[in-house]
Amino acid sequence: MKKFPQWLKTVLFFAVMAVLVIAWIVYFNNDLIANHLPKDSAVQHLVKKLGQKKEEAAPEEEEPDTTKNAIPVHTAHIVVATLHRYVEGFGIVAPSPPGPGQMAGSANIASPVTGVVLHVQCKMGQQVHAGDVLIQLDDRVARAVEEQAAAALAQAQASLAALKATPRPDQLQIAKLAVDKAQGAMDLAQQNYTRVTQLAVDQSASTKTVEQAKSDLASAKIDLAIAQKQLNLLEHSPTPEELKQEEAKVAQANAAAVAAKVQREMLSIKSPINATVVQLLVNPGESVDPTKTLVQLIATDRLMVDVDVPAEQLPARAIGLSAQIFVGESNDTPVIGKVSFVSPQVDPKTGAVMVIIALPGDVGLLPGRSVRVRIIAEEHKDVLAVPREAVVTDENGDSVIALVEGDQATRKTVKAGFQENGQIEISADGLKEGDTVVTAGAFGLPQATKIKVLD
Repeated sequence: MKKFPQWLKTVLFFAVMAVLVIAWIVYFNNDLIANHLPKDSAVQHLVKKLGQKKEEAAPEEEEPDTTKNAIPVHTAHIVVATLHRYVEGFGIVAPSPPGPGQMAGSANIASPVTGVVLHVQCKMGQQVHAGDVLIQLDDRVARAVEEQAAAALAQAQASLAALKATPRPDQLQIAKLAVDKAQGAMDLAQQNYTRVTQLAVDQSASTKTVEQAKSDLASAKIDLAIAQKQLNLLEHSPTPEELKQEEAKVAQANAAAVAAKVQREMLSIKSPINATVVQLLVNPGESVDPTKTLVQLIATDRLMVDVDVPAEQLPARAIGLSAQIFVGESNDTPVIGKVSFVSPQVDPKTGAVMVIIALPGDVGLLPGRSVRVRIIAEEHKDVLAVPREAVVTDENGDSVIALVEGDQATRKTVKAGFQENGQIEISADGLKEGDTVVTAGAFGLPQATKIKVLD
């Protein structure tokens, strides 16, 4: 068999490759090549037939007519309501601290002095009043000291009274009579001295007689001066110094008596508040001192709730706001309290602020109980509201409702507000009380559609 030369083999190989490339180009780009050929020519038609067949594009679906097929929905009416914004948190019930003119909500009672318990005059659960004796310590020695102090006071008071009672009228009368008597004796001595002196001139009386008369006169003058001084002292008694001295003794004795009474009364340990005995930690015969708590009292009608809430949610003026107190997760009728204190400091880690809520008396809560708190931060009165499920978010992030007119539902953009008890506040032009909106089934409704109300 005759062999082909090598150059022919090479030419044939490249010719076949060129045909394959041309065929590939024609097959996948036949429209482009055909457009460059003479129109309606046999070559153009041949190239188009040799090319890749394309599937005919499916006709675009028409927008479904949503007014023909009714969509089943539930509806409700727009109502006028009062809605609130709440600041919520969890807190602990605790006794209230004392306020101006108010008793404290709790007290831990200890003995003010060291002593021995004589009587325990209260029991667990007992209601006590301020001033009631709870614990009586042995006070026998204190009573003896008090009696001695009272006796000393009585003695000092008697001495002062006696001093103030001087002089008596009869003492003054006697002193005046003594002055009169001394005056008469002096006058007589004066006359005798004058007479003896005149006789001595005529040498009818001796020098000795004259000297005796002179001595008697001097003695009579001294007696008169003494009698007048005693009368003057009685008329001006008691002196201010004497009164001050006796009054000081009375004051000192009275202070000692008061101190003795206070010491004895300290042995009677009394309740400082109206409250309930919740702990009793002592028995008769035990020794006590100021470091040991004997009785714990809690007033269940003076309680508060200590709660931490987000500071940014709380109004600037929160004191006086009403707050709802719920036990656990229950939504039963809440206890209503009022915000009485807001801490001026915010926790930098949590952003929370401590709030104290004062509770009304006799709420039936116990200290230490965990409760849920809702502070009424804002109130919107007489606003339009719908069930929460009636407001949905569209593809643009706007809040919309579906207004119902007859058997047609039309979407309407609204501004949503407060939410409470399954209702949400809405506002938009043209809305009014009594308008019907779609509730269940509102999500995904088109702009306008025919509906079938199920309720």
